[in-house]
Amino acid sequence: MLAVAWGVAVAALLFGAVLGARALIDPKWAARFVRLTPDEQGGGFAEFRATYGGVFLGLHAVALMLSLRYLLSGEHVVGVAATGALAVLAAGWAGAACGRFVSILRDEGADTRFNRISIGVESACAFAIGGPWVLWMFGG
Repeated sequence: MLAVAWGVAVAALLFGAVLGARALIDPKWAARFVRLTPDEQGGGFAEFRATYGGVFLGLHAVALMLSLRYLLSGEHVVGVAATGALAVLAAGWAGAACGRFVSILRDEGADTRFNRISIGVESACAFAIGGPWVLWMFGG
């Protein structure tokens, strides 16, 4: 069960890293993906590259590297670090889903197909990435 959870987590981490890499390379795609536009002051695409690109890529890539190192070497100290990284990233994805859910409940016009699908994707990433941590934490 734990091996499956790690495999799913690695796939979800790769998904997050690819999203970040794509946003870093193509901020116009990131803007369309998150349905936002850069401001008129100039440099707005830098925010898309930084936040949706660099942050996503950096966080997911490091967690992926730690996870792969643990899976390939079995080093327990690295395994603890990887598991902690997974918990933090899973919390971020879950927080995004929760924020979107609160928006659907509270904000006029937020109950859209896009937001419902996004909650599903964000929740799936939270569960996929957090699976090894949950199993480790609760003795699975």
